[in-house]
Amino acid sequence: MSNPYHAVRRRPVDLSNCDQEPIHIPGSIQNHGALLCFSPEGQLVTRSANAAGLLGSLPEVGQPLGEEHLNAAARAVIQTALEDRHGYVDSRMISLDSGAFDLVTHKSEGVLIAEFEQRPSDALSLEGFALAAHQAIQRIQRQPGVEDLLTLAVDEIARITGFDRVMAYRFLHDDSGEVVAEHKREDLEPFLGQRYPASDIPAQARRLYVINPIRLIADVGAPTVALEPDHNPLTGGPLDLSHSMLRSVSPVHIEYLSNMGVRASMSLSIVIGERLWGLIACHHMTAHLVPHAVRMSCQLLSQFVSALVERNLNGERARALEYSADLRRQIVAQVTDREDIVLALAADHDGFVRLMNAHGGAISMERKTQVFGKAPSREGVNALINWLNENEPGDIFSTSALGADAPALKAVMGDICGVLAVRFYREQDGYAFWFRTEQVEDVRWGGNPEKKYSIGPLGPRLTPRGSFAVWKETVRGKSLPWEKTEAEIASQLRLDLQEVALSNENMVKRARETLLATLGHDLRDPLQAIMMAARMIEVREHSPSSSNLSKRISSSSSRMHRLIFQVLDISRLQSGMGLDIQRRPLDVRKMVTEIVNEARMAYPDNEIILEAEDCGEIELDGDRISQVVSNLLSNTRHHGEIGKPSTLIVFRREDVLTISVSNHGPAIPAAVRENMFKPYKKESMGNQRNARGLGLGLYIVSEIVSGHGGKIAVNCDHHIITFTVTLPILPG
Repeated sequence: MSNPYHAVRRRPVDLSNCDQEPIHIPGSIQNHGALLCFSPEGQLVTRSANAAGLLGSLPEVGQPLGEEHLNAAARAVIQTALEDRHGYVDSRMISLDSGAFDLVTHKSEGVLIAEFEQRPSDALSLEGFALAAHQAIQRIQRQPGVEDLLTLAVDEIARITGFDRVMAYRFLHDDSGEVVAEHKREDLEPFLGQRYPASDIPAQARRLYVINPIRLIADVGAPTVALEPDHNPLTGGPLDLSHSMLRSVSPVHIEYLSNMGVRASMSLSIVIGERLWGLIACHHMTAHLVPHAVRMSCQLLSQFVSALVERNLNGERARALEYSADLRRQIVAQVTDREDIVLALAADHDGFVRLMNAHGGAISMERKTQVFGKAPSREGVNALINWLNENEPGDIFSTSALGADAPALKAVMGDICGVLAVRFYREQDGYAFWFRTEQVEDVRWGGNPEKKYSIGPLGPRLTPRGSFAVWKETVRGKSLPWEKTEAEIASQLRLDLQEVALSNENMVKRARETLLATLGHDLRDPLQAIMMAARMIEVREHSPSSSNLSKRISSSSSRMHRLIFQVLDISRLQSGMGLDIQRRPLDVRKMVTEIVNEARMAYPDNEIILEAEDCGEIELDGDRISQVVSNLLSNTRHHGEIGKPSTLIVFRREDVLTISVSNHGPAIPAAVRENMFKPYKKESMGNQRNARGLGLGLYIVSEIVSGHGGKIAVNCDHHIITFTVTLPILPG
């Protein structure tokens, strides 16, 4: 029966498919040892082609070991391993007629794999190397930081193993890597600081580095030894050598080492939280068989290094959070009780930028935007806000490749590649931003940059400089990533800014309400007295000039009286009390006539055309509807074209009363019309003819109309702006 796995495994491997290479089932081993595989019942099911030559007489495939095979000690080790239900890795030193071996056993998918590794005659005992590892651990654990302990770790491993070069290799956010520590023979070129792309160590290789933390290639140029047959009878597939110490190596990796002039290699995994954090990579320029006892000591050392690295990283994270907490407190103090958060933060932005190790930043509320440091323009930030509102429903967004994630923004964002954004006030488009530029760096060669490497059939990609060039190409258009800790800090600052923004808004709101209530309460009595004085002047004095004066005082006082009521209305509406609608029979034509006459007297230069039908008496709140008409006429005076008349039309059709007020003027933009009936809108600012307007009139008008069950609409046609109020007439 043919084995479908064989076709996959025998497929030629090159750079285009090495990430799919099944390196855990190579079908062969390295030639400095022999492999035997046994079924659970003890029959030999697989052996390496060199097994008989190294170990002597062996049973045929399908037969168990007999007394004539190996020796009693080796058979006992294998029998004990077969009976072990847990399948732990075990290693023993044994001596056969053919020489000394390290016998290492483990179980793989139900079968037992026994590996016999030739032991150098001068190899010391495991105890001796364990003592050396213990002494190294004592020195390493006293180092203050990750780079210091890795630097000492490579020195100690080089001393214990004798490798020509030992490097500590750290993986970064995108699985690319960097050499962060190195011990080398003096004549070798340094690789310290060199970068490598993620593709140098494909995903399946990373998986094996996690589950099998030590790996030796004793002789890069030695031929491999086939398994006969390469078959696991329990699975029907090839033998899984994931935990094997003799497993043969990918031809791509062999060529990589060969191009560098390396003849032997060993790697030790640094695993943190079940993730491959880094490697300690050892190179030798000649074949170098490191005894199993030495490797086990180094494995113990690498496990201790992993624990120390994790402890240091946790410490760094705690210190970063503590440092950020201090900066956050400064930032919060900087903007607390400040009406304008944007200006307050922009005035001293250094701590804000440092908080995220960013190159620049921005702060924005209600599209009032400030940028600082290396940042896009205000227009670019506003475009980013639009994009976030349309595409990102969450309150935190980060990217290190903005050009790829949001191509439409590339033109307005300049050389910004990294963005971290937090939305702290959704209703007012309150955003805080941090920006980073592209991360591409110049190579930091310690040796001669003109050094040439031999290039194998798979090309220059498999050399250190070729690999660096690939890394450099893969990071174009990307910034350094936003670390998980930075995202946590951003989330915390978002809550801080949210609390400050709401607190500041409440402070402003309370101040505004107090002012409104004070104005309404303290001005009503003086105005009432002024109005009474005006009437007394009119009664006592009979001259035309006195009469005109009293009418002007009375008219102005009436307008101020209405203004005070508007102020009180705003206070009621802002506090959620709503307007008090008092319906009584009202002669609408008489009411609007009085309002128009009063306006003509107060503003003789503003022509008002009145067309009012006799609508009879209608159940309405006369004071409130008077506010509506007065405010709409005031609106025409402040915004209409100078020299052109305003028109007020009032008519009744069955059960609907219509009040229409129009003036000449340019069309109102759609964006302005959307906010026209909201209070304190920024569109009210900048009108020289109403410099102190707050945009309250139309807000109150809409609330009064709504309180009567009516509707208000605005129309812009042929340079005429028309506000139309329709009110339902209740049956009498």
